[in-house]
Amino acid sequence: MTAIPFPLSSSPGQKPQEGAGRLVNAYAEKLGETARFPVAWKRAPGLRQKLNITGHSHLRGAILVSGTLLCVLDDRVYSVTESGGVFTEANLGALTGSDRVTTAKNNAGTPQIVCVSPSGGCFNLFTGSAPTSFADVDLPQPNSVCMLDGYFIFSIGDGRIFASDLNSVSVSSSSYTTEQGLALRRVVTFRGEVFAFGDLWCGVYRNAATSPFPLERRFTIARGIAGIHAIAGWEPGWANELIWVGEDLRVYRMNGYTPEPISTPDVERALSGASDASLLEASVYMTDGSPIWQITSPDEFTWEYNQRTGNWHERESYGRTDCRMSSSVKAFDLWLAGDRTTGKLFHIDSSYYREANDPLIFQIESGIVANFPARFGAPRADFDFTAAVGSASGEDPVQTDPQVRISWSDDGGYSWGNPVDRGLGAQGDGLAVATVLRTGLVKARGRRFRLQVSDPVHVGFMGGQLAAMQRAA
Repeated sequence: MTAIPFPLSSSPGQKPQEGAGRLVNAYAEKLGETARFPVAWKRAPGLRQKLNITGHSHLRGAILVSGTLLCVLDDRVYSVTESGGVFTEANLGALTGSDRVTTAKNNAGTPQIVCVSPSGGCFNLFTGSAPTSFADVDLPQPNSVCMLDGYFIFSIGDGRIFASDLNSVSVSSSSYTTEQGLALRRVVTFRGEVFAFGDLWCGVYRNAATSPFPLERRFTIARGIAGIHAIAGWEPGWANELIWVGEDLRVYRMNGYTPEPISTPDVERALSGASDASLLEASVYMTDGSPIWQITSPDEFTWEYNQRTGNWHERESYGRTDCRMSSSVKAFDLWLAGDRTTGKLFHIDSSYYREANDPLIFQIESGIVANFPARFGAPRADFDFTAAVGSASGEDPVQTDPQVRISWSDDGGYSWGNPVDRGLGAQGDGLAVATVLRTGLVKARGRRFRLQVSDPVHVGFMGGQLAAMQRAA
C-alpha cells in the first residue's frame, strides 16, 4: 500500500499539474500524540442563521456597545439584541453610503459611537435612536476611525491624522499631525498604540496626553496596506495578532514591530489577480480554539489562515467563488457575520454543517501518487473517514446515509473522471470504510484524488492508501 499525500495547506499551483493539493472548506487539525493519524481534516464551520432583516443586500459593518449590536445594512442602521437565544432587531434610521464602514466607541459613561463611511461621511451612532451626521466641521472627511484611551483617531486620505478631545466627539482644527508623502488608508488600535497605514508605510503612535494633538509618533514600519479593509486581528475576543495585506500584495503579521510575511505563493497569486486590491476585505473569527484570519476579494476568492497551525485553506460558498460571510464581530458570546447578498446574520458555528440552508461542501484534493515515467496498476484505494456520522433521526438521506463523492485524475489534475459515492456510515456503523475498487492503470503523470462531502454531517478525514502494483513503463 502507498500512502496518498494530502496537503496541510492548500496549494493549487499556478497550473493544476504544479499543485500539491487543495483544501476547500476544509482545514487540517493536529490530533493527540496517541491518535492513529497525526492530523484530521475537518469541515470549515457553518453559518447558522440567527436573524434575517429582509429588504437588504449586505452588512457594511457592526459594533457591540453595552449589550447592543449596531449593524449597518445598506443605507440603514439596526440595533440587534439577544435574549434566551432569540435575536431581535430594530430599525434606527438612515445612514448614507454603500461601502464598508469602520466604527469605534469611546470610554464615556454612556459610550459615544462614531461610524465612518469613506463615500458617505462621518456619523454619530446611538443604540436607541437614529444616526446623525458628525457635527464638528473642523474634521475633514475621514476614511477610517479607531479609538485609543478615550480619543477618537481619524485617518484622512491626504496623510493627516486627527484626534478628538478626550471622551468627546469634539475635534479641534489644530488637533492633527501629518504623515508627509503618505496616502493614508487606515488607522487601527493595537497593543495600546495607533498604527497608521498608508500606501507606502505605517506610522506608529502612542498616547502622550499632549495638547492639542494627544499622540506622539514613535517610528515607521516599512510596509503599507492594500486597502482600507485589508487588515484584521485587533478585534476583542480574537488572538491579538495583527495581520494585513501589504501594498505589495503579500500577507504580513506584526511580529513585535516587524512585518513578517506569512502568505504562500498560491495566496499571493490570488491577491495579485484581484480585480481591485483596494476592495480586499479581512475579518477574523474563532472556531474550536483555532483563530482564523480571512481575506476576501468579493465575487472572486476567499482564503483563510489558521493562526494556530500556520496553514492556509480556501473557502467557497455554494454557487460562488468566494465566501458569503462578511463583517464578522464577537457579540453575545458568539462569533457573528453578515451576508454579502442578504440581510441575514449568521453564527459561525462548527457544529452546523451548512451555510444557512445551502450546502457547505468539504473538498480535499491530494497531491500526486506517481513513479514518473513508469506506469502501475491500482486495484483499490481506501479512505479513512470518521465513521457512523449518520443520524437515524436526521434528514433522509443526507443525514441518515451520508456519502463521500470520490473522483480521480490521471493527468495531474488537468481533468477528472466521473465520481463515485461511498458511504460514511449510518448511525451505529462504526466499521464503514470508503473504498473504491478497480481504479485502473496509473499513467506517467500519476494520480490525484478528490474527495467531496456535501451532506450536513460531521467530517473527519485521516488519510488514504492506494494499493499499487508496479508494471513496466
